[in-house]
Amino acid sequence: MSVGVWLTLPIALGASFVLDALALPRARRRSGAARVLHCLALVVLTGVMLFATRRLVFSVCIAVALVGLLATVSNAKYESLREPFVFTDLSLFSQLFAHPRLYLPFLSVGKVIGIVIGGGVLLGGFFAERPLHGGLWLVAVLVAVCAAAACSLAARLPLTLDAGEDQQRHGFFAVFVAYLLNGLRPATLRAFEQVARSGPYAAGAPIAGPDVIVIQSESYFDARRLGAAIDPANYRHLDIARRESCCHGELFVPAWGANTMRTEFAMLSGLAPARLGYARFYPYAFVRRACASIAAWFRQGGYTTVAIHPYYADFFGRNRVFPLLGFDQFLDIEHFADAPRAGPYIADSAVLDAVINALDEPRDTPRFVFAMTMENHGPLHLEPVLPGEASSRHALGEDASWRDLTAYLRHIENADAMIGRLLDHLRTSDRETVVCFYGDHVPALPHVFHKLGATPQHSDYFIWRNYGAGTPEYRDLVAEELGAALLRVVQDDGNRAGKPCASEKAT
Repeated sequence: MSVGVWLTLPIALGASFVLDALALPRARRRSGAARVLHCLALVVLTGVMLFATRRLVFSVCIAVALVGLLATVSNAKYESLREPFVFTDLSLFSQLFAHPRLYLPFLSVGKVIGIVIGGGVLLGGFFAERPLHGGLWLVAVLVAVCAAAACSLAARLPLTLDAGEDQQRHGFFAVFVAYLLNGLRPATLRAFEQVARSGPYAAGAPIAGPDVIVIQSESYFDARRLGAAIDPANYRHLDIARRESCCHGELFVPAWGANTMRTEFAMLSGLAPARLGYARFYPYAFVRRACASIAAWFRQGGYTTVAIHPYYADFFGRNRVFPLLGFDQFLDIEHFADAPRAGPYIADSAVLDAVINALDEPRDTPRFVFAMTMENHGPLHLEPVLPGEASSRHALGEDASWRDLTAYLRHIENADAMIGRLLDHLRTSDRETVVCFYGDHVPALPHVFHKLGATPQHSDYFIWRNYGAGTPEYRDLVAEELGAALLRVVQDDGNRAGKPCASEKAT
């Protein structure tokens, strides 16, 4: 067996480095420590598979194939979301099978065929190779030593936690392994929990005040920044809201094209990604205990807190996390069983109905409502576009390359209508109410952006209220600052009694 190992492993290592070199963004160089970590991880993978199958060649091929599979999936993610595959994405594999529409379309047909063929070849190899007999104690010792060395080396590898930059410095597989080993350390979880408990909403509480509505709009941003071809009518109610708002501007978000929960957690916790360490990639995976959040802060002041999301409660683990973030009630897709859809998802209009119903319920306490829309979630290229539909939303023509943009703007039109209907409702309401509306990230439309020569990074927000007067302030914010800006408006007692409300100002 030892002769086979000496012959097989060098070939496998070489093949794994070739596959690793295909991962995007390409590694410009590799540190010596990264090369060693890559080798150690491959040996551990091979050893584990050898214990499970007792087939040496098969185990080596499986280890190399896993490197290739991870690189393939990473490239698909990078092409769509401009970020490599990272260790927390492993926890989303269950979501892949539960919600395949959200993930599988981003794998090209060629990649899927390649994965299927590779799996078939490996399966054939398993049955073709005869299993080894005898003890594998030497392999066990080797795996243990390599695993310990990999953990030590991963902790000392210089990492920025910018996955793309680290990959260019150290290579894909070494960075993936280093993130995985460092991210799973108990010390990583303890550090996150300490930060989460001591966030900006850890102390104090509001006095009874206005109702507060926060709407996180899926993939929302002002697409007019792409050029004059975008019809401004798509944003008619947004423009009105901005003119009446207390403040508005662009929102710098920690996500691009997906990973909503990053922006969501930044807004709710007030914590910058840099403070989260390895939890920045998937914060909800690290939330195991009660965290300081703006929802919990309002609840401390006597508010009832409601979260609304028209999708499955276990998606991103929200059903587990939201109670820990201070929400009394969570309305998920079951609440929308009879609601209309716009495309494959629950319509924004239905989410607004749920928000208005939550506001209009008889009650003696103010309410904090955090609603997340789903209508504009991709993949947009699966949605049909009718002939002539493009001309009502942009001036780029009916070419097939603009179909995704047309579908996107169709949903933006519905989001804009939601803004208008909500503010109209609140202008006639007797309850003082503050609204914060923002986009979680720009849409995953890399091909459209490339064709337009644009690289949008930021979403948009506004904070509006139906009482008080003042001049709108334009201020760009990062996502973790949005809650503080909202609280400044909520706690601004000087603009309450005796001041005209938004409806009077609008007239």
